[in-house]
Amino acid sequence: MKKRPDFYKGMDISFLPQYLDAGMRIKDLDGTETEPFSLMEKYGVNAVRLRIWHTPENVPESGGYCSLAHTIALAKEIKKHGMQFMLDFHYSDFWADPGQQRKPKAWEGLDHEQLQDAVFQYTKDTLLGLQEEGLLPDIVQIGNEIRSGLLFPDGELPDYEGMVRLVNAGVRGARSVADSSRMQVMIHLDQGGRYFYLKEWFDGALRAGLMDFDLIGLSYYPFWHGTYTDLKETMERLVEEYRRPIMIVESAYAWRKCEKGFIDEAQERIAGFPASPQGQRRVLELVNGITASLPERMGMGVFYWEPLCQPREGSGGWDANMGLLDENGQVMEGIHAFSFTREGFDPSAWAKVYEPQSLTVHTGTPAALPEEVSVLLADGSLLRKKVRWQEEGAVSFPQPGCYTVSGWVEEKEIPVSVTIQVTERSFQGENLLQDEGWEEGMVRWQTESSGEHVAAQLCPEFEEPFPAPPVNVLRVEGNRNFTFRISQQVRIEEAGIYCLQAQLQGTDTTGVNVSLFAEMEEGKKTLLIHPTEHGYTGFALEDLRLEAGTVRVGVEIAASPMYVLMKKISFVRIS
Repeated sequence: MKKRPDFYKGMDISFLPQYLDAGMRIKDLDGTETEPFSLMEKYGVNAVRLRIWHTPENVPESGGYCSLAHTIALAKEIKKHGMQFMLDFHYSDFWADPGQQRKPKAWEGLDHEQLQDAVFQYTKDTLLGLQEEGLLPDIVQIGNEIRSGLLFPDGELPDYEGMVRLVNAGVRGARSVADSSRMQVMIHLDQGGRYFYLKEWFDGALRAGLMDFDLIGLSYYPFWHGTYTDLKETMERLVEEYRRPIMIVESAYAWRKCEKGFIDEAQERIAGFPASPQGQRRVLELVNGITASLPERMGMGVFYWEPLCQPREGSGGWDANMGLLDENGQVMEGIHAFSFTREGFDPSAWAKVYEPQSLTVHTGTPAALPEEVSVLLADGSLLRKKVRWQEEGAVSFPQPGCYTVSGWVEEKEIPVSVTIQVTERSFQGENLLQDEGWEEGMVRWQTESSGEHVAAQLCPEFEEPFPAPPVNVLRVEGNRNFTFRISQQVRIEEAGIYCLQAQLQGTDTTGVNVSLFAEMEEGKKTLLIHPTEHGYTGFALEDLRLEAGTVRVGVEIAASPMYVLMKKISFVRIS
């Protein structure tokens, strides 16, 4: 039996045949052309993950890729280069993730028992076929990001028993081919930095009889799935509670911002690193370090999702800015992150100094400068360190404008700055929404949802200075894929420029869309927002140039299981 790596440094390269067929050529850092596996081997990649779709030919957009034949061809290269092989069963003809888990066309007419049999037999037959070729996977995933279930609607949550019967069928199929000494079984969920979601899933699945599995696999994208410290604390608690090794089997970050790419300004701020080749490398190194620092070496490795993709003109999407290759197919510095070793890792190294939040004050009003800033260590821990500012105490400015005050983080003399936006008191009309604080409940608001699996509840929340009267907060949560919309129709008496504002807090992942919207006779304007669970963020749909008449404004959600808190919704004329 091949020895397992001390730390898996992996790539998911399922798209590779498609890109090579389209003419992609890969170049090393020095510009010389190289073969994909030669590049991977050179920089330390020791594992490859492949997804497999049941019958991708049923979905024209798939191009027929990720079939068993493509899997066999790539697996031969994986084994030839002595790398570990992870197989990711989607149990679908195309994509499966928290927002979509469509059963294969071949299984659409099956009842639940027949579906279990199909999952068992398909898993077994696929693995036997690979074994006959000498290509047995080292790790097999039973489903892809199955936090919302799999094979909808039969295995859709909150029906844990229905889901677990299907997962167990896959586990049995895998175990019938090889035991855990030859092939480990993994359960893969998204939301890698959110313990409360993962605990809910594992507790529910184990109560429903989830069979034994060997590994926990998580997706962690820092612009979706919580902070780096959240990731550290989540994995530590999962290890303590469920005693399974953990891998990050999907992670990635952008090397640039682009109009049709994956990362916008808000997501870049959430992730905490610039969308640049250096920022991309730093994020991957940080995720490596956090995973490797788990107690008892229970953090087993990290896989980058689809790094070998080349931007194509006008294509947008993932390949525009999330891979490790530039427009010329040349690999960028992020490839160095695959040289990571446990022995060379310093958990106490400073990974990032968080700049203080920007301040907004009116002219002549003193702004108190923060005394400390947060420092992120390479293992995901946070420290608070004192700052020495150029200006001592509070500062004030007589004229409107954007000002920067510089300082240094004590101990290492790292420069830091805070931005202060100084404004004049400006005109702002009254809030045109009726009962904007929900003092009368929801009677003045129109709400729509996709069903009883969506909970929308008002709850009081206290704010500083305590004991000020509480404000009402609307909590919206779906325990399966859902839609929700809250809105109010407003009469515009006077033409002008209007602004819709709200404060929101919540979770984000694949397939989550939360928007502020304004519907007018001539069309609809929206602002896509990215809430985080670490405090409220104010969002504004600005520059709404409206004539007298009516407009419907509000918040709408279309998402996989998640929650949103919202408060202080306002709609005002600003000029």
